[in-house]
Amino acid sequence: MSYELQSGFSGFIKDTIEYRAVMGHGTKSYKDYLANFDRFCVKHYPKETILTEEIALNWSNDANGKDLIKRMSVLRGFGRHLLAEGQPTYIIPTSFNPKKKAADLPYIFNDDELKRFFEATDRYPQSYRSPLLEYTVPTIFRLQFSCGLRPQEVRLLKRLDFDFNNNTIYIADGKHRKDRKLPVDTSIMRMCRNYDKIVETNAPDRTYFFSSPTGKAYSKDWLICHFDKCWEMSGNVGGRGKCTPYTLRHNFATQILMLWMEEDKDIDSLVAYLSEYLGHDSFEATYYYVHLIPKRLSKMPFMSVDGIIPRIEEVSL
Repeated sequence: MSYELQSGFSGFIKDTIEYRAVMGHGTKSYKDYLANFDRFCVKHYPKETILTEEIALNWSNDANGKDLIKRMSVLRGFGRHLLAEGQPTYIIPTSFNPKKKAADLPYIFNDDELKRFFEATDRYPQSYRSPLLEYTVPTIFRLQFSCGLRPQEVRLLKRLDFDFNNNTIYIADGKHRKDRKLPVDTSIMRMCRNYDKIVETNAPDRTYFFSSPTGKAYSKDWLICHFDKCWEMSGNVGGRGKCTPYTLRHNFATQILMLWMEEDKDIDSLVAYLSEYLGHDSFEATYYYVHLIPKRLSKMPFMSVDGIIPRIEEVSL
């Protein structure tokens, strides 16, 4: 581990990582999370050597959403290893389900925030280490937002995934291993085509459309770092909550639903298309976005239980 463990749990953490490696399990995620746990203990429980319920839940609850669930899973495994070593410990029950926090709800932009964010991407500063950065930042975030892509999907797009003749992009091996071809707004595709021409002069044989100076795809941390900087440059900091690159996908979905509502479209029948476009595994994942927009949409007839769940007698086995 590049981080030097310092807490009273450092020895047990090393043993846990080594054990997972010997058993053939992945260790990177465990290393990262347990290093974070170690830093937490150094700061708040410097003398503790026994994993208590207080320590476990305080560290786990210092996160939101999927990160909270992952922390609990990692610490549950760590606790089981301690128990196997004969150490007194607390193990988070598998049935423990933390209540959803308000902070877990995605941040929904208003029009001014969205405008300021993309204006910030357009004036992103030059970088001598990454000469194309000022072109990459506005293009990658506009493409992600306009297509509702997951952060990893936009990062891993390859040059061959773009069909400029038909204005489509191909998402290969997305979440749930669902491939899909997406039509893209003409103006966004034109922007991508111009970007491709600029990059081609520097990296004519690149694999990834958004290629880092090393020729690899940009990392998750790279995307978060530059998103955060644009958000700060926009003046939107200190608003209603925390934003991440994934927020752009949430906002795409909610804006599409809002547009359909304003146009008096049959949203109930169109949700299937939105679900397919987003690459969702089920309609339920798409209906989730209905709860993120104004109450008037949530009160529409198709949101009733009858509109979503078929009656028992209508289901044929």
